[in-house]
Amino acid sequence: MPRRLPSKRKLDDRQRCTIIGADLPETEIFCGDLLIQSLSGSPRSIGCMYYYDDTGSALFERLCKEDSYYLFRAEREILAQYAKPIADMTGPASLVELGSGNAQKTRLLINAYVENHGPTSYAAIDVNRSILEKAAENLLSMTPDLNFTGIIGVYQTGLKQAATVMGPKLLVCLGASVGNMYDDELHDLLHSVRTLFALGDYFLVGIDLDKDSNILEAAYNNQSAILTNLCVLQHLNWRFDGNFNVFQFRHVAFHNKSLCRMESHLEAMQPQSVNLEKLEFSLCLEKGEMIRTEIMRKVNLHTFNGILMKHGLNPVHHWTDTERRYAVCLFQIVDR
Repeated sequence: MPRRLPSKRKLDDRQRCTIIGADLPETEIFCGDLLIQSLSGSPRSIGCMYYYDDTGSALFERLCKEDSYYLFRAEREILAQYAKPIADMTGPASLVELGSGNAQKTRLLINAYVENHGPTSYAAIDVNRSILEKAAENLLSMTPDLNFTGIIGVYQTGLKQAATVMGPKLLVCLGASVGNMYDDELHDLLHSVRTLFALGDYFLVGIDLDKDSNILEAAYNNQSAILTNLCVLQHLNWRFDGNFNVFQFRHVAFHNKSLCRMESHLEAMQPQSVNLEKLEFSLCLEKGEMIRTEIMRKVNLHTFNGILMKHGLNPVHHWTDTERRYAVCLFQIVDR
């Protein structure tokens, strides 16, 4: 049966927006030790959180408008058609979103919850404060019946804050963000969801389905994808006083069929030495050496459901776009 939240009066404009986590040290979010470890590994890698400074976030918004980048449009199509049935299935709930970005698609869900259930709370978790402030401005202008909380942090810190929200909750993870996680990261996330949230809470997740290599590689090799990938090096430069020369790297993205994922890399075009002064770290790269910047899982629905069921999350329903390229899946926590 649908669950009921305590009745609320119309929300006061002066109390509708809160940003928390501003006092969280950036060294805790962007941990230099982890970066050194990943750059020193084999293969070398950089965490995908380094995509999302102000410039990277703007480039990602541009990427979503590329004709070949179908993911954004497919997910928006699903939410535009099925947001109200999702709100009906869960009943009233506070929405919590991981990696919210500008929340452009989430507003479809928020509209559905406000329309179906009245005043609604939304907690957005993101590493970028300015994009949280932009999301708050856009969403609060949309309806007087929304209470917005921005949580600055990564999912580990953000979920702990969001778990204190009272009442039933819907955790939202859109944009195929779970596809960017390695197996251990996905395990940690699902463990956190199961332990921090209550039995009966819901988890709504967007996932990209496995498909033909030509479609996948076109989505990740357009001009915006190339610039977004190279921007990671610029982020490291300003944050850690580095000297990466972006003109000495080229973007490489390909479909790794055996692992059912896309991979994005930056390839050194000549031998070079790079310093990150604030971390007192340097590395030498050979010509042709790769730094992996992102993985993007391309999943089979049955396999994906099995992974989440092992973590106490039962599949409730899933929806796909008309071309069956992408899916939005609803799960419910049934086991602690």
